[in-house]
Amino acid sequence: MIKRVLLVLVCLIVMSSLVFGADDPLMRLTNETLQFFKPVSGKIIGVEGATITAEMNVKDGLSAGMRLNILREGEPFRHPVTREILGRVESKAGKAEIRTVQGDQVTGTIIDGTAHAGDKLRLSETKVKMVFVQDKTVDWYLGDNLYRKLKATGRVEMADTALDTSDSNKAVEEAKKLNADIAVMLTAKETDKGTLLREQAFWAADGVKFYDAEVKVDVAFTKDLKLGGEFFGGLSGEALFKYDLPFGARIVVTGDFDGDGKQEIGLSTGKDVRTYLPGVDLKPLWEVKGSASDDHLWIDTLDLNRNNRDELIITFMRNGEVFSTIYELSEAEFTKLWEGKFFVRKSGAGLIGQQYSQQDGFEGDVFAVVWDGSTYKTGEKIKLPKGVNIYDFVNLEGPANERYILAYDEKGFLSVFDEKGIRIWKSSTGVGSFNTTFKKTSPASYVQETEWSIKDRLSVRNKEVMVIQKVPLVDMARGLGNKKSLIKTYWWSGFSMEESVLIDDIPGTLFDYALAGDKIIVLSSPLLGVKFENVLKGENPLGTLLHIYAARGR
Repeated sequence: MIKRVLLVLVCLIVMSSLVFGADDPLMRLTNETLQFFKPVSGKIIGVEGATITAEMNVKDGLSAGMRLNILREGEPFRHPVTREILGRVESKAGKAEIRTVQGDQVTGTIIDGTAHAGDKLRLSETKVKMVFVQDKTVDWYLGDNLYRKLKATGRVEMADTALDTSDSNKAVEEAKKLNADIAVMLTAKETDKGTLLREQAFWAADGVKFYDAEVKVDVAFTKDLKLGGEFFGGLSGEALFKYDLPFGARIVVTGDFDGDGKQEIGLSTGKDVRTYLPGVDLKPLWEVKGSASDDHLWIDTLDLNRNNRDELIITFMRNGEVFSTIYELSEAEFTKLWEGKFFVRKSGAGLIGQQYSQQDGFEGDVFAVVWDGSTYKTGEKIKLPKGVNIYDFVNLEGPANERYILAYDEKGFLSVFDEKGIRIWKSSTGVGSFNTTFKKTSPASYVQETEWSIKDRLSVRNKEVMVIQKVPLVDMARGLGNKKSLIKTYWWSGFSMEESVLIDDIPGTLFDYALAGDKIIVLSSPLLGVKFENVLKGENPLGTLLHIYAARGR
């Protein structure tokens, strides 16, 4: 009986998905867009001025607006032993755009190069590089769904961008900058019963529009997308998920601790680390218990020993000393693999460290921490600009893969240093206060910085650096807390620093964030540290908030 019920349920789900797919307006846009990139080939049978006539190898799937390469045969190439002719070398002679289609015969215009009778026309199976942009009128769930449908075809390589625009010129310029073939731009208008979604597609080379279509998307369809999307499935300028944590937390990380291919979330209470599987609710998993005297300073995750499971890396202060430990999940519990008496953190695909000084905080050079096959040990020194410590910096790439360093100073200003350690840029304003700050006890502190701090996390994503910025409640009284926080992205153009806001208007203080694919997990405390809505409900007004955001990078 149970099997029959399950079979009926499966059939209903399949039938509903088929109906949903048939009425899917975004699938229509996907199919029509890809019609211009169907692999085809043919032969030019006539040339008159800039007009060509060609016979193609298919009758279906040809569209006016398609652009095909013109290939010309050259010298034959032979078998190295038998000298038998195996074929002829083909070279690109130009490009033609199809104007009219009649069965398997087409006419077209030469838009680049030359054409001769006998030349071949071809659109290969090589992926088309696409820039996908949308403006702020588009519901992010709709944009994300179309983006994923296009990418899932395997015909498209997406060149990620942070651009939001309805200006076709900007979309085309972005495509050129990212060496893409086409730019797809999505805009929307609200109607009484839903949304009128418009897709336009342009050739990056000359900005010519080759596709323009509108589809009606009703409210129910959009709602189904939001309700039916898997966790970490949407893309939004607003939070996709919000968790009201009943305990205080200051640090968040993500990692695949059990090697199942899924990202778990780790939260530090300051003394313990609790891990969760994200979903509609946070499902508790494993925990690392600390001692009452522990105070966590930094947490990272990294598969340094290359066994397909991320290690959990914790740096903490205990009784005036700094310790770092590395844990790994083994048989449903975390086991300590290593402990050292210095700071550590992840840097790229490796681990780095620095010694601790009770007087000044950081001491000596930053160095690599390496896995030698059996244990973790210190490695070579890391070359850094003077005064830059372990938690101050991140490595940055320029547009031509030049190497730079982006670093904080103690006042929260950002600087860019070149490979020689020369500062070539400094921000005009600071990013706000840091969460963890200590007073120096060095006798020479009257001529130096009087504080040292664990800086906020810097993460690199698609050559952009993500930076936390805090806006104080009262500028002249920063001790009162922060009115709001932001996550900004910085991108070095080779000459200047470009910046944009990735996530805006996070109320209160943003403690930390972590990345999981194209999603950002944000840990914050509300304004003045109090959840006023919980006061009205008679619930615990203290604690922290965990939000899941989604955003594309450059």
